Amino acid sequence: MLQKELNDLLIRVGPGTPGGEFMRRYWQPVGLSSELTSGGKPRQVRVLGEDLVLFRDDHGRPGLLGLHCSHRLTSLEYGRVEDGGIRCPFHGWVYDVDGRCLEQPAEPEGSSFKDRIRHPAYPCQELGGLIFAYMGPPDRKPLLPNYETLIRADGSRSCSFYPIDGNYLQHLEGALDTIHAAYLHTNNWSVKKHELAALPKPQIEFTETEYGVWQRGYKASPSPSGPKVALIFTYFFMPAGFIRTAETHKNEGDFKTFQSWYVPVDDGHTTRYIVAFSPPNDDGSLFHWPRDGQVMQPGADADYGRDYDRTDTISGISPTTPATFRAQDTMANETQGFPAVDRTLEHLGAHDPVVTAMRMVMLKGISDVEKGLDPKHVLRDPAMNEMVCIRGSEELERV
Repeated sequence: MLQKELNDLLIRVGPGTPGGEFMRRYWQPVGLSSELTSGGKPRQVRVLGEDLVLFRDDHGRPGLLGLHCSHRLTSLEYGRVEDGGIRCPFHGWVYDVDGRCLEQPAEPEGSSFKDRIRHPAYPCQELGGLIFAYMGPPDRKPLLPNYETLIRADGSRSCSFYPIDGNYLQHLEGALDTIHAAYLHTNNWSVKKHELAALPKPQIEFTETEYGVWQRGYKASPSPSGPKVALIFTYFFMPAGFIRTAETHKNEGDFKTFQSWYVPVDDGHTTRYIVAFSPPNDDGSLFHWPRDGQVMQPGADADYGRDYDRTDTISGISPTTPATFRAQDTMANETQGFPAVDRTLEHLGAHDPVVTAMRMVMLKGISDVEKGLDPKHVLRDPAMNEMVCIRGSEELERV
């Protein structure tokens, strides 16, 4: 269990909250580059409890501004992107990506009123197909990490996202908990459960790193010659990210990397952004990913795609399609509690210390920010940012 006071520190992310100030010390994904065209339709977004408008100006620059016009609070989502910024539909005020007011058409000639307006604006950068924003104190702005999944040019990449209900932390914890796969995602359960019961118990090893938490899992599966143990490497990176590596075809060495950011929309909603990277195929050709964009899955309103009477899984949700596989995870995480989990009620088991370790790393980060310090994995040295590789040391990952 986790004390209510500590749980609240982690799950409350709005402006002025300790957890929210911690989250704001990092660059957060707020959209896909492919979603925005220069001068195109602006989009309303909600990030860390703030209502904002995301757009790409007619010079191609991404901008993230406060949603409501500084004049009479009309939504800029209905504005027009033109003349170096976004124009409010009510009285035509124009704001650039830095929040400067460029025009106030109805004000008297020679008025300096526009020069005294500074609209809420957050700096944006694009990398690897994502648009990132920094929403923290300007004088504490760090470098945007050059993660290898975002900058490698020797393979192919895809970018996707999907919205989910529930606090970001329950979804992040669900990703870090690799033990669940044998139960939540196993098809033909009525047969496989007997095979699983006869296998050696899974084992987990983990350690704290400069970016967060490294984890190695030992997972046994049945084979004609006896149980076969596979290694699973996963990584938590600050403030709320997760990376896994996986083979498309087992034991063929074609590893792909999936990097996820669990971005809080507010205390009860989350957006998961995923960047997937693959090296070239053996013949030198590029691996072809599905098209970038929002991925769909059945949610609570569709019973997560459940077919209890005809699907042989514990939940009755099938793992055989990407959409329903994701729906299994979403169901397991969302149904823990809304808008957030009451962790005073949980009873943690033998494989849960890695989840506790992640919470403690994050709580330490919140404490560091309150003390005026940089939390873990805030990068400032350009020499350390040429390519950021989230993995264990050679010794940790030696097979």
